Amino acid sequence: MPAPLYGLLLVGGKSTRMGQDKSQLIYRGDTPEWIRLFSVLESTTEQAFLSHRADQDFGKLAIIDPAEGPLCAIHAAQQAHPEARWLVIACDLPLLEANTLELLTRSADITKDATSFASNVDHRAEPLCAIYEPSSAPVISQAVADGKRCPRHLLEEIETQLIQLERPHALDNANSPADTLEIRSHLTMTREAKTISIRYFAQLRELAKCDSEEVSTESVTPSGLYEELKSRHSFPHKQKQLMIAINDDFADWATPLKAGDEVVFIPPVAGG
Repeated sequence: MPAPLYGLLLVGGKSTRMGQDKSQLIYRGDTPEWIRLFSVLESTTEQAFLSHRADQDFGKLAIIDPAEGPLCAIHAAQQAHPEARWLVIACDLPLLEANTLELLTRSADITKDATSFASNVDHRAEPLCAIYEPSSAPVISQAVADGKRCPRHLLEEIETQLIQLERPHALDNANSPADTLEIRSHLTMTREAKTISIRYFAQLRELAKCDSEEVSTESVTPSGLYEELKSRHSFPHKQKQLMIAINDDFADWATPLKAGDEVVFIPPVAGG
Protein backbone atom coordinates (compact mmCIF):
# COMPACT_ATOMS: atom_id res chain seq x y z
CA MET A 1 0.00 0.00 0.00
CA PRO A 2 1.51 3.38 -0.99
CA ALA A 3 2.46 5.81 1.74
CA PRO A 4 -0.19 8.48 2.37
CA LEU A 5 0.57 12.09 1.50
CA TYR A 6 -0.04 14.34 4.49
CA GLY A 7 0.21 18.11 4.56
CA LEU A 8 1.94 20.31 7.13
CA LEU A 9 1.40 24.08 7.31
CA LEU A 10 4.05 25.80 9.43
CA VAL A 11 2.55 28.59 11.54
CA GLY A 12 4.78 28.44 14.61
CA GLY A 13 7.35 31.07 13.61
CA LYS A 14 7.77 34.27 15.61
CA SER A 15 7.49 36.63 12.58
CA THR A 16 10.28 38.85 13.92
CA ARG A 17 11.02 40.67 10.65
CA MET A 18 7.32 41.24 9.90
CA GLY A 19 6.54 42.60 13.36
CA GLN A 20 3.21 40.74 13.47
CA ASP A 21 2.01 37.17 13.00
CA LYS A 22 2.45 36.36 9.30
CA SER A 23 -0.14 33.60 9.42
CA GLN A 24 -2.87 36.10 10.37
CA LEU A 25 -2.16 38.60 7.58
CA ILE A 26 -4.95 39.13 5.04
CA TYR A 27 -4.19 39.60 1.34
CA ARG A 28 -7.48 38.59 -0.27
CA GLY A 29 -10.97 39.35 0.95
CA ASP A 30 -11.19 38.86 4.71
CA THR A 31 -9.43 35.47 4.98
CA PRO A 32 -6.23 35.17 7.05
CA GLU A 33 -3.40 33.47 5.18
CA TRP A 34 -3.28 30.43 7.45
CA ILE A 35 -6.92 29.63 6.65
CA ARG A 36 -6.43 30.09 2.90
CA LEU A 37 -3.25 28.01 2.78
CA PHE A 38 -4.67 25.29 5.03
CA SER A 39 -7.62 24.96 2.66
CA VAL A 40 -5.25 24.66 -0.31
CA LEU A 41 -3.25 22.03 1.56
CA GLU A 42 -6.41 20.07 2.47
CA SER A 43 -7.42 19.96 -1.20
CA THR A 44 -4.03 18.52 -2.20
CA THR A 45 -3.29 15.96 0.53
CA GLU A 46 -5.05 13.09 2.26
CA GLN A 47 -4.81 14.75 5.68
CA ALA A 48 -3.60 18.23 6.62
CA PHE A 49 -2.08 19.35 9.92
CA LEU A 50 -1.00 22.64 11.38
CA SER A 51 2.44 22.87 12.95
CA HIS A 52 2.21 25.41 15.76
CA ARG A 53 3.80 26.14 19.12
CA ALA A 54 2.37 24.77 22.36
CA ASP A 55 1.17 28.27 23.32
CA GLN A 56 -0.92 28.62 20.14
CA ASP A 57 -4.38 27.28 19.34
CA PHE A 58 -5.94 27.44 15.87
CA GLY A 59 -8.69 24.91 16.47
CA LYS A 60 -7.34 22.50 13.83
CA LEU A 61 -5.62 19.14 13.87
CA ALA A 62 -2.06 19.94 14.84
CA ILE A 63 1.42 18.65 15.56
CA ILE A 64 3.22 20.73 18.17
CA ASP A 65 6.21 22.66 16.84
CA PRO A 66 9.12 22.56 19.32
CA ALA A 67 9.87 26.17 18.25
CA GLU A 68 13.45 25.45 17.24
CA GLY A 69 13.10 26.15 13.51
CA PRO A 70 11.26 24.54 10.59
CA LEU A 71 13.50 21.47 10.39
CA CYS A 72 12.50 20.53 13.95
CA ALA A 73 8.84 21.01 13.02
CA ILE A 74 9.25 18.65 10.06
CA HIS A 75 11.01 16.18 12.34
CA ALA A 76 8.10 16.33 14.82
CA ALA A 77 5.64 15.53 12.02
CA GLN A 78 7.71 12.58 10.83
CA GLN A 79 7.93 11.26 14.38
CA ALA A 80 4.16 11.57 14.80
CA HIS A 81 3.36 9.80 11.51
CA PRO A 82 6.45 7.94 10.26
CA GLU A 83 4.41 6.15 7.63
CA ALA A 84 3.56 9.35 5.76
CA ARG A 85 5.04 11.41 3.00
CA TRP A 86 4.94 15.05 4.08
CA LEU A 87 4.07 18.01 1.87
CA VAL A 88 5.38 20.95 3.91
CA ILE A 89 4.57 24.61 3.23
CA ALA A 90 5.25 27.83 5.11
CA CYS A 91 2.55 30.34 6.05
CA ASP A 92 4.32 33.26 4.31
CA LEU A 93 3.59 32.34 0.68
CA PRO A 94 0.69 34.62 -0.35
CA LEU A 95 1.02 33.83 -4.07
CA LEU A 96 0.96 30.06 -3.59
CA GLU A 97 -2.06 28.44 -5.25
CA ALA A 98 -3.37 24.90 -5.56
CA ASN A 99 -1.98 24.47 -9.08
CA THR A 100 1.58 24.91 -7.80
CA LEU A 101 1.07 22.20 -5.17
CA GLU A 102 -0.52 19.96 -7.79
CA LEU A 103 2.59 20.39 -9.95
CA LEU A 104 4.73 19.44 -6.96
CA THR A 105 2.75 16.30 -6.20
CA ARG A 106 2.67 15.23 -9.87
CA SER A 107 6.42 15.71 -10.20
CA ALA A 108 7.39 14.01 -6.95
CA ASP A 109 9.84 11.14 -7.29
CA ILE A 110 9.19 8.63 -4.51
CA THR A 111 12.56 6.97 -5.18
CA LYS A 112 14.25 10.17 -3.96
CA ASP A 113 14.32 11.45 -0.39
CA ALA A 114 12.50 14.68 -1.26
CA THR A 115 11.04 16.75 -4.08
CA SER A 116 11.39 20.52 -4.09
CA PHE A 117 11.04 23.51 -6.37
CA ALA A 118 14.20 25.29 -7.47
CA SER A 119 14.23 28.85 -6.12
CA ASN A 120 13.45 31.57 -8.63
CA VAL A 121 16.15 33.72 -6.96
CA ASP A 122 19.19 31.50 -6.42
CA HIS A 123 18.05 28.22 -8.05
CA ARG A 124 18.64 26.25 -4.86
CA ALA A 125 16.04 23.99 -3.25
CA GLU A 126 12.95 25.62 -1.71
CA PRO A 127 12.60 23.64 1.54
CA LEU A 128 9.27 25.09 2.70
CA CYS A 129 7.26 24.05 -0.31
CA ALA A 130 8.52 20.51 -0.66
CA ILE A 131 7.64 16.87 -0.20
CA TYR A 132 9.70 14.88 2.32
CA GLU A 133 9.61 11.13 1.76
CA PRO A 134 9.81 8.68 4.69
CA SER A 135 13.37 7.84 3.58
CA SER A 136 14.45 11.34 4.61
CA ALA A 137 13.45 10.78 8.26
CA PRO A 138 16.70 9.19 9.52
CA VAL A 139 18.80 12.00 8.05
CA ILE A 140 16.48 14.66 9.47
CA SER A 141 16.47 12.96 12.86
CA GLN A 142 20.27 12.90 12.90
CA ALA A 143 20.50 16.52 11.79
CA VAL A 144 18.19 17.61 14.61
CA ALA A 145 20.20 15.56 17.11
CA ASP A 146 23.38 17.25 15.85
CA GLY A 147 21.88 20.70 16.33
CA LYS A 148 21.54 21.44 12.62
CA ARG A 149 18.58 23.65 11.82
CA CYS A 150 18.68 24.54 8.10
CA PRO A 151 16.24 22.54 5.95
CA ARG A 152 17.78 23.93 2.73
CA HIS A 153 21.20 22.55 3.60
CA LEU A 154 19.58 19.23 4.43
CA LEU A 155 17.87 19.05 1.02
CA GLU A 156 21.28 19.59 -0.55
CA GLU A 157 22.72 16.67 1.43
CA ILE A 158 20.03 14.11 0.58
CA GLU A 159 18.69 12.96 -2.79
CA THR A 160 16.30 15.73 -3.79
CA GLN A 161 14.35 15.96 -7.02
CA LEU A 162 14.38 19.62 -8.15
CA ILE A 163 11.59 20.90 -10.39
CA GLN A 164 10.97 24.25 -12.03
CA LEU A 165 8.16 26.63 -11.16
CA GLU A 166 5.62 27.34 -13.88
CA ARG A 167 4.78 30.69 -12.29
CA PRO A 168 8.07 32.39 -11.32
CA HIS A 169 6.65 34.38 -8.39
CA ALA A 170 4.50 31.59 -6.94
CA LEU A 171 6.82 31.08 -3.95
CA ASP A 172 7.71 34.70 -3.23
CA ASN A 173 7.96 35.06 0.55
CA ALA A 174 6.33 37.76 2.64
CA ASN A 175 8.71 38.05 5.57
CA SER A 176 8.78 41.83 6.00
CA PRO A 177 6.62 44.92 5.41
CA ALA A 178 8.55 45.53 2.16
CA ASP A 179 7.69 42.01 1.00
CA THR A 180 3.99 42.63 1.61
CA LEU A 181 4.10 45.65 -0.71
CA GLU A 182 5.64 43.50 -3.44
CA ILE A 183 3.03 40.78 -2.90
CA ARG A 184 0.12 43.21 -2.99
CA SER A 185 1.42 44.73 -6.22
CA HIS A 186 1.26 41.27 -7.81
CA LEU A 187 -2.23 40.55 -6.50
CA THR A 188 -3.60 43.93 -7.62
CA MET A 189 -1.68 43.79 -10.92
CA THR A 190 -0.31 47.30 -10.37
CA ARG A 191 3.30 46.55 -11.26
CA GLU A 192 4.74 48.75 -14.01
CA ALA A 193 8.18 48.76 -15.61
CA LYS A 194 10.42 51.68 -14.70
CA THR A 195 14.09 52.53 -15.08
CA ILE A 196 16.19 52.76 -11.91
CA SER A 197 19.86 53.78 -11.65
CA ILE A 198 21.99 51.54 -9.43
CA ARG A 199 25.39 52.32 -7.91
CA TYR A 200 27.60 49.61 -6.43
CA PHE A 201 30.41 49.66 -3.89
CA ALA A 202 32.97 47.20 -2.52
CA GLN A 203 32.12 43.52 -3.08
CA LEU A 204 28.88 44.30 -4.88
CA ARG A 205 30.83 46.30 -7.46
CA GLU A 206 33.24 43.41 -7.97
CA LEU A 207 30.44 40.89 -8.44
CA ALA A 208 28.37 43.15 -10.72
CA LYS A 209 31.55 43.99 -12.69
CA CYS A 210 30.51 47.64 -12.91
CA ASP A 211 30.28 50.77 -10.80
CA SER A 212 26.74 51.51 -11.90
CA GLU A 213 24.01 50.40 -14.23
CA GLU A 214 20.47 51.26 -15.25
CA VAL A 215 17.91 48.51 -14.88
CA SER A 216 14.30 48.14 -15.92
CA THR A 217 12.27 46.68 -13.09
CA GLU A 218 8.68 46.13 -11.99
CA SER A 219 9.68 45.90 -8.33
CA VAL A 220 7.94 48.45 -6.13
CA THR A 221 10.51 48.53 -3.28
CA PRO A 222 14.30 48.33 -2.88
CA SER A 223 13.69 44.91 -1.33
CA GLY A 224 12.20 43.50 -4.51
CA LEU A 225 14.83 45.22 -6.64
CA TYR A 226 17.68 43.79 -4.57
CA GLU A 227 16.31 40.26 -4.91
CA GLU A 228 16.34 40.69 -8.70
CA LEU A 229 19.93 41.93 -8.65
CA LYS A 230 20.95 39.21 -6.17
CA SER A 231 19.76 36.58 -8.62
CA ARG A 232 21.39 38.29 -11.62
CA HIS A 233 24.79 38.94 -10.05
CA SER A 234 24.95 36.17 -7.39
CA PHE A 235 25.24 38.67 -4.54
CA PRO A 236 25.88 36.76 -1.28
CA HIS A 237 24.51 39.32 1.18
CA LYS A 238 21.14 39.15 2.88
CA GLN A 239 19.17 42.36 3.08
CA LYS A 240 19.83 42.72 6.81
CA GLN A 241 23.54 42.99 6.02
CA LEU A 242 23.12 46.02 3.76
CA MET A 243 22.23 49.69 4.01
CA ILE A 244 20.42 51.46 1.21
CA ALA A 245 20.18 55.03 -0.04
CA ILE A 246 17.72 56.48 -2.54
CA ASN A 247 18.60 59.75 -4.23
CA ASP A 248 21.41 60.35 -1.70
CA ASP A 249 19.20 59.83 1.37
CA PHE A 250 19.28 56.73 3.55
CA ALA A 251 16.04 54.78 3.19
CA ASP A 252 14.40 51.57 4.34
CA TRP A 253 13.53 48.50 2.34
CA ALA A 254 9.83 49.39 2.10
CA THR A 255 10.37 52.83 0.51
CA PRO A 256 8.34 53.00 -2.74
CA LEU A 257 10.46 53.23 -5.88
CA LYS A 258 9.81 55.78 -8.62
CA ALA A 259 11.06 55.94 -12.19
CA GLY A 260 14.41 57.70 -12.35
CA ASP A 261 15.42 56.97 -8.73
CA GLU A 262 19.07 56.32 -7.98
CA VAL A 263 19.55 53.44 -5.53
CA VAL A 264 22.75 52.58 -3.70
CA PHE A 265 23.19 49.26 -1.92
CA ILE A 266 25.95 49.55 0.70
CA PRO A 267 27.56 46.27 1.80
CA PRO A 268 29.40 45.73 5.08
CA VAL A 269 32.98 47.02 5.10
CA ALA A 270 35.67 44.46 5.95
CA GLY A 271 38.12 45.20 8.74
CA GLY A 272 37.96 46.51 12.26
